[in-house]
Amino acid sequence: MAAIPLDLLDRIRALERQVRELSGRSQMRPAMDTITHGRVTIGEGGSLAVIGPSGKVALSTGQWPDGTYGTRLGRDDGSAAWTVGGSGTDTANMVRMWSRGGSAIVMDDAYSDRHLGRPSLPLPWQPTSATTNSTTGAISWYAATRVQCPVFWLGIETYCPTNLSARIELEANTAGSNTWENWQTWTVSGGTAGRWTANEITRPMHRLPHFTHITLRIRQTVTSGQGSVTTNVLGSYQRNTFTPGEAPQAPPASLTKTTAPLVTGAPAAEPARLAPTLRADNP
Repeated sequence: MAAIPLDLLDRIRALERQVRELSGRSQMRPAMDTITHGRVTIGEGGSLAVIGPSGKVALSTGQWPDGTYGTRLGRDDGSAAWTVGGSGTDTANMVRMWSRGGSAIVMDDAYSDRHLGRPSLPLPWQPTSATTNSTTGAISWYAATRVQCPVFWLGIETYCPTNLSARIELEANTAGSNTWENWQTWTVSGGTAGRWTANEITRPMHRLPHFTHITLRIRQTVTSGQGSVTTNVLGSYQRNTFTPGEAPQAPPASLTKTTAPLVTGAPAAEPARLAPTLRADNP
């Protein structure tokens, strides 16, 4: 009988051992909690949810019950912390951060694709000469900011003494030159006893891209009578749109810091939400 080398027998025994190991592993269920390579696809209207022991959803992504698609991050108590998308045509594809009480504290805008919706950002004004008797026009307030939200709001009041009338103008500069666009003009009068007149201005940021630098000013002119006119800024901010009609018009494609054309024409009439008020005190 021919002699079989010992190393060959060792190799045969090692091969048998490996075959047994492979046979055993083929009968084992592979791990289902790890993906090391490749891509996971959920199609046909599917979704993925991560649900805690209490039944609260910590993460869900995919198709929502209304048929749209989005992503939701939740807190331990089930309240939403961050969502992309949502129900209804007004909020479709919006990105929103939610407070624990259920208010959207950070979001893009429902009707303007180019602007921030929330938070509303205050716009501080600096007085130069709040009181004037100029008949040719004097600047009383200045403000400068970058456009973030799509709608501008200003609350203002003006005092006129007896038998005096004045013109108030809100102007904007976006071109970086000494060219000013008229955003709003209105008249006030003191009547027979002198009075304060309140005005509220709401205006879309027409043709102004997000993050455009803008300078604003308020000009006062005495148009009739003797004495001085005084204007106070009560407050001012940028905010989100409330209706589709408040969405700003799109900026021209050629808009730049140095060549940006200013909006022409008078702005639309503002709703009369603040009636004129009378105050007995003088400025």
